[in-house]
Amino acid sequence: MRGFNYFSLAIGLLLSWMQPIIAQEDSFGPHFIFELQNLERQTMVSQRYIEHISDTAVYRIFDHLKDNPSDRIISSTPRSPLLLGVKLNPELKKYLTASITVFTKEYPVYLIGDSSDAVLIAMGINAQNSHDYHYRVVENDSMEIIKWSPIPKLEQAYGAKMPYGFIGKYNYPGKKIMVEVAHKEKYGLRDGVVFDWRTSYQPVLEQIIVSTRNAYFNLNYEHVNKGYATRFDQHTGLPEDFRFPVDSVTRLLFQFKRQETLAHSVQLIKNIGDKTDTLSVGFVDRYGYVELKRQYYNTPGHYELIVQQQNRVLKWDEPNLVRIPFEVLPTPFMDKKYGLKDGLPYFIGLLLLFLIGFLIYRLYHKNKLDQAHKQRMQLQLQLKSIRAQLNPHFIFNALGSIQNLMNKNKLLEANHYLSKFAGLTRKVLQSSEEEMISLREELKITEDYLQMEQLRFGFHYRIEVDQTLDLEHIDIPTMLLQPFIENAVKHGVSKLKDEGMILIGILAEGHHLVFTVKDNGRGFNVQERPTGDKAFGLKLSKDRLHLLSQMHPLQPATVTIDTDGTGTLVTITIKDWI
Repeated sequence: MRGFNYFSLAIGLLLSWMQPIIAQEDSFGPHFIFELQNLERQTMVSQRYIEHISDTAVYRIFDHLKDNPSDRIISSTPRSPLLLGVKLNPELKKYLTASITVFTKEYPVYLIGDSSDAVLIAMGINAQNSHDYHYRVVENDSMEIIKWSPIPKLEQAYGAKMPYGFIGKYNYPGKKIMVEVAHKEKYGLRDGVVFDWRTSYQPVLEQIIVSTRNAYFNLNYEHVNKGYATRFDQHTGLPEDFRFPVDSVTRLLFQFKRQETLAHSVQLIKNIGDKTDTLSVGFVDRYGYVELKRQYYNTPGHYELIVQQQNRVLKWDEPNLVRIPFEVLPTPFMDKKYGLKDGLPYFIGLLLLFLIGFLIYRLYHKNKLDQAHKQRMQLQLQLKSIRAQLNPHFIFNALGSIQNLMNKNKLLEANHYLSKFAGLTRKVLQSSEEEMISLREELKITEDYLQMEQLRFGFHYRIEVDQTLDLEHIDIPTMLLQPFIENAVKHGVSKLKDEGMILIGILAEGHHLVFTVKDNGRGFNVQERPTGDKAFGLKLSKDRLHLLSQMHPLQPATVTIDTDGTGTLVTITIKDWI
């Protein structure tokens, strides 16, 4: 008899999803294999253990399950009550590999590379309980070739002292089957094995995903792979000229076709200068992935990733492995080793260039600021000039109105008008030096002016203000509306008396501030050039808005005039003002 301990032959736990058994160099021999669970005395660790029982005395498996403690083992228990035993060709080698998981159970996998028979028995099934169990056979994880059926028979062979359950003798060259035995009422009470007659264990590469600092891509597509590979093997799809600059790739992810019954190890050969190293990277995970992070290839040189079936002794089995070479290229400055003396002149030159560039930038920036300041000052002077013309224009028109009332001997109205005019003039003169005033102050000037003119002409007016506007904290150009309202009074409603109507609107449209002045006068032809006071007031107002747009290019102001026989609508829009 001979035993086999998973832990003693495996190099650690290969993967978290399986406990692989390294393929054996020894032949299978004239034995049955049973899987036990041993509790070791020294470590108190319970481990899976393979026990080889002679095929002429199979009853001896029960001797290992008796309460017979030893110096090394406290107890041995079957992996499952079914106590499945496997017999293969005695000359077969490399028959053990990774186990697979079926729900909560792990089934061992046996590789049968010589297309010989596999025998499966269940020493835990006997004449008393055989009717409680059934079995099935699934081919290539896709087709149930034997549906759940009663245990084929009870037999007493291989030196057995009592009948046991014979599950079957199987041979499916080039395929793999899963034989599963379970309790008819309690599916959780089950066990199984996988027999794999495939002869090629070469990994199949599906894609290489390259991650850079800001993106990732499939290397096999030249239109997205940055020129990192231009030639590929027509049969395998492997890159033949995979190369990339050092520090340009943050991660390489190799995806292989999933092969649940095989454990594939991964090594990386590094050729840097005159030195060659072979590193163990790990294993292909349960999803078929191998990840290489930057620390594996952070130095320029030649590299080769080798993926093959896990063996006890590391050696290259060329028919059953995949080689993926790639080259990490140095940057231009890495091609030559520079000393301090070599680099000093370059450093001084770069420093001088930086200082010269900085001085040029400072001078250019200062010149731009000076020009912008001069332009702003010029615009402010022009705006003051226009306001200086608008104020007398407003005063002259008001004095003309007073004179007109006095000529008509309407002294009471003239006196009242003069009183309103004095108060309004004081406000206008106080704000004349200010470029901006609050929206509330502008509305006060507007209403005083309309009340003053209403004494003379008898028209009606209404001011509508968007309730969402903060009148105290929104500033606008001084006397922005007055020239347009003055035109609406004198050239729109002055002759309509109490039938005249002026509507003033102040609205918020998104971040735009919109003013409207509408009258119900007879209108005018916008294609004809206005004359007199009307032409002078409109021209000054338009020029002022044009200058304001130049001073605030990100917040331009526009004015539109729509007029017909039923009235005139002036719309002033200051964009992105609120």
